[in-house]
Amino acid sequence: MRVHIWTADDAGSAWYRGHLPATGLAWLNHQVSVGRRRPDDDEPLDTIIGARIAMPGPNEAWQALGDRGVRRIIDLDDDYFHLDPANAAAAAAWPRDVRQRLADNLAASDLVTCCSEPLAQVLRDYAADVRVIPNGLPAQYLATPRDYAAAGRPLNVGWAGSSSTVTELPLAARALTRIADYGRPGGVQVRLIGITPQQGMDAGIRSRRAGALGWVGNEEYLARAFEFDVWCAPYRDIAFNRAKFATKSLEAGFLGVPLVASAVGEYRSAVVHGETGFLVPPGREHLFGRYLKQLVDDPDLRQRMGLAARARASGSILQALNQQWEAVLTAPAKEAAA
Repeated sequence: MRVHIWTADDAGSAWYRGHLPATGLAWLNHQVSVGRRRPDDDEPLDTIIGARIAMPGPNEAWQALGDRGVRRIIDLDDDYFHLDPANAAAAAAWPRDVRQRLADNLAASDLVTCCSEPLAQVLRDYAADVRVIPNGLPAQYLATPRDYAAAGRPLNVGWAGSSSTVTELPLAARALTRIADYGRPGGVQVRLIGITPQQGMDAGIRSRRAGALGWVGNEEYLARAFEFDVWCAPYRDIAFNRAKFATKSLEAGFLGVPLVASAVGEYRSAVVHGETGFLVPPGREHLFGRYLKQLVDDPDLRQRMGLAARARASGSILQALNQQWEAVLTAPAKEAAA
């Protein structure tokens, strides 16, 4: 089958919902192209999977593809109908008319895919047929051995995000600052991926033993995250976050890193409290400090949780998800209820 996956950007969303699914479909002998390129008017296609089609230009192209008889699937990995009220840039990019175009295209498409069941519940108000295909990673990330002892070197406590998710960081900023200044033999370093040093300071990270790497590409991102010994993932309890896929749990699991995460949305089930990491209930953010210190002090606990997280993540290898992507290419769409 000839498939084009039309991504909206080159960031993590495009990697998880575009490039990795394209690889999985190619393994099943489909002819797949992927990227931000708009399909040509005469390009032979059976199916197109488009990310968040809502802007005027892509909207017109989407309608034309339907007129040509190309099967149209919209894929979303965020809830654009309940935007983060603290994200002014998202509000400016997604005014009412843009969200209405997205809603219209969801209704007109053959079906809709998304990454989580909470997000699917939102999207079913706009589309008759919504399928959940979770994110996954290639199996090789499970195999790299880790140094859990970290003897004689600084222990790395990490956070990863972007300019749009840095609003979550203040929830754990005090805990991260204190753990960076903790007097462990060999020391502790806090590493922030995806934001600038100034953004880290603005979010409340005050230690001289904290460093921010800035934005990196997807594969370098995972290579840098592999250097984490402990991963911290705070999230506010808001509708936008409750619809998210628990991506940090997936990544930490594949890399064998114990995770301390907010008990929000899918993280509540993705992290097994006390087994693959720790969960911090909303309103009890002081526990970030307690759990981070517990993991920093105990290499055996880090190893036990990291290995358990890897075992749990093994069910999410890309090779186990490619058939789910293949199924939506030809699945008969459900008709909207009368």
